[in-house]
Amino acid sequence: MHHIKNNILAIVLLILSVASIIFAYNDDFLYKNTILKITNIETINKETSTNPLGLIETYYNQKISGKIQNGTEKGKELTVSYEETFSSVVTERYRIGDKVFVVSGSIDGLKRDQYVVLMLALFIIAIVLVGKFRGLLAIISVTLNTALFYFGLRFYFNGFNLLTLCMLESVLFTVLSLIIAGGWNRKTFSAIISVFCSMILLLLGSLLIVHQTNYSGISFNGMSFLTVPVEDVFLAELMIGGLGAIMDVAITMSASISELIEKDRTITVTALKKSGEYIGKDIMGTMINVLFFTYFCSGLPVFVLAFRNGFTMHNYITTNFTLEMTRFLVGGIGIILAIPISLKIAIKLLKRGTTHE
Repeated sequence: MHHIKNNILAIVLLILSVASIIFAYNDDFLYKNTILKITNIETINKETSTNPLGLIETYYNQKISGKIQNGTEKGKELTVSYEETFSSVVTERYRIGDKVFVVSGSIDGLKRDQYVVLMLALFIIAIVLVGKFRGLLAIISVTLNTALFYFGLRFYFNGFNLLTLCMLESVLFTVLSLIIAGGWNRKTFSAIISVFCSMILLLLGSLLIVHQTNYSGISFNGMSFLTVPVEDVFLAELMIGGLGAIMDVAITMSASISELIEKDRTITVTALKKSGEYIGKDIMGTMINVLFFTYFCSGLPVFVLAFRNGFTMHNYITTNFTLEMTRFLVGGIGIILAIPISLKIAIKLLKRGTTHE
């Protein structure tokens, strides 16, 4: 019966996903700006320029023609001028069949909603096929967290303190995500308490370091366009950025200890500690690497651009990468703290009444 329900769920989601993709590819009528479907791209001429480092950039002057997809002029042909660069740093490269927005006679970007819906549908289908009902719960969790994040931004724009807001949202993110994922039980309660304890220690440690160093050594070039104090945004980033990894560690440790106890009710606290330590060592390296590659990839475009324009490794790290490196180090410390904290709390809550041996 359970297998039949999972199959029905997968079929329903597949139908909804296909319907959503078809709709996204034909929703031009929803937009006020003119949408042009490209039928021809003609390069009129190309020019090259050389910068002081000897790097060459090529510019293509193009005539892009297509058919209008919406509005009162739907079906009419339209031709616009467009300049494309080889590097595509500040321009986009269009292909025949693409749909673009046209504003005041100029192309104003690619219509991307169909691609977003396609990727979202593939993600939903994959997570439900692999995770079944748990996968559906994960989707619900992400949706609720996205809504919470949106409302949090609304509160912030209405004058709410950003750091306080992030603390409250971190609590809600943690409680909602873990309860939806694992239900309300001692295992989930253990993970929630572990996350709170780890985040409190991490935040206190970060505040202490910030107070002592006054942000010395950190370059905030990436936040240069902010009109609010970068320090507040930075601390909020550290909190939200490390939350996901700490939650993952906490629920992994709690679930592992819970499973060990379920398999052997007579298992001792000493044996649980040893097993938990082995599990912690196994997940620590992979989780820290996930965090490293996540933050490294966020700075990769600037990294490539900097090297392309003659920056040395030292110059790049000191002027651009210190922010990502600090986020990674703080998140890594959070993961390391979460392992022993989660282990101790899980054993206390899930193995009551057992003495050390």
